[in-house]
Amino acid sequence: MFKILAVDDDLCILELYKGMLAEAGFEVQTAEDALSAITKYQEFKPDLLILDVEMPAGGGEKVFDRLRNLFMVTIPIIFSTANPTSVKRYANFANVIVLKKPVDKETILSEIKRLLKAE
Repeated sequence: MFKILAVDDDLCILELYKGMLAEAGFEVQTAEDALSAITKYQEFKPDLLILDVEMPAGGGEKVFDRLRNLFMVTIPIIFSTANPTSVKRYANFANVIVLKKPVDKETILSEIKRLLKAE
């Protein structure tokens, strides 16, 4: 079973992710800010991250930079943001997708499966 860490400061969105991803057969944990995302990543060891861009304590970009540059981790990452152009540069990285909020269920699930090669 693939493990996914969803990070967003909006608790309603986290609940949606938890329900939708669990229903699709994924093990899910959540974090509400960049700091707890790094801690949860180290404890949970997820196969994929869903990151909100604008959050307290640095946001999704801080989490991305810390994982990719400090820990040298190439885990697949989906940035979910209301302003995709703010993180457009990350779309050029391997295993990174930028999706515009609100993200529909079919789109995010197909992108997760594609990134995890879990057809």
